[in-house]
Amino acid sequence: MHGEPIVVEGSEMLARCIQHETDHLDGVLFVDRLDPEIRRLAMAEIRAAEWFQGSMPDVRESPHPLFGKAR
Repeated sequence: MHGEPIVVEGSEMLARCIQHETDHLDGVLFVDRLDPEIRRLAMAEIRAAEWFQGSMPDVRESPHPLFGKAR
């Protein structure tokens, strides 16, 4: 609440959920963590989706220290 660091331990699905939500706070999307080829395929699927409106939002570089790359 006041900006103090906290420690949260999780494993398996809980750890993935915590990482996913922390990524959102850092402006990182799931597709930012994919390998380049898999990301290309995912983006092609997104563009082909019925709900896609034909224009991509402006994408900033990831502020994440790993630049969107998983360890």
